[in-house]
Amino acid sequence: MIFRVTILLLISFLVARGMAEEEEPKPERPAVTKIGEHRYRLGKIEFDAKNREIFIPVTVNMREGGPIEYVLVHENGKIHESVFTTKISPLHLQVAMKLLKFKAGEGDIFNRLLAPEFLEKEGGVEADRGDAVVVQYLEAGKEDRIPAAETIIDGGGAEPMSDEPWVFTGSVMEGGTFMAETEGSIIAIYLDRGSLLNMSREGADLDDRWGANSKAIPETGVKGTIILSPAKK
Repeated sequence: MIFRVTILLLISFLVARGMAEEEEPKPERPAVTKIGEHRYRLGKIEFDAKNREIFIPVTVNMREGGPIEYVLVHENGKIHESVFTTKISPLHLQVAMKLLKFKAGEGDIFNRLLAPEFLEKEGGVEADRGDAVVVQYLEAGKEDRIPAAETIIDGGGAEPMSDEPWVFTGSVMEGGTFMAETEGSIIAIYLDRGSLLNMSREGADLDDRWGANSKAIPETGVKGTIILSPAKK
């Protein structure tokens, strides 16, 4: 009951914010279903309320080449720049992360996109970042998770991307529209304010530095799961 009441409030806030109710249809009200002792389902997403893990069904979209700007996008998103695609609703993922008490925030993540003269006025600070999130990939039928970073080649040194958490930035509202839902951006490598998660690594502001690591990625079309979990503090 707590999950059901909370999700209705979150959906109403995220979708209706900035738009007049009489001008827009009422938002969909997806139900959270309990499927285990601590396990729940929201749309196509499953999550564990005890260990705060989120399970996202994905499909391998690219396994070589580049440039790569995303680890994960919706299947109607920027698929030509992403290793994995998914059918989940980004809005459902936002709600699930809120239910699991992940804090969203940009902080200084997008500072490197600002010209030096605008940093003091428009820049953020590291203390205001959202929570750090570990991103792992589990191929269907396998038992061992791998860091999602291993699926990406860093063109700066021709080595796999360093294994560091992503930051839950939480996307943005523009003109009454939740941009992650509209654009399908979920886990970004190249900085994207519309994406739910962004990285803080060196080179995040470069759209041509990253490529797909075919040594760590199964064949195109293979199913699997992206797993999000809180980083250890």
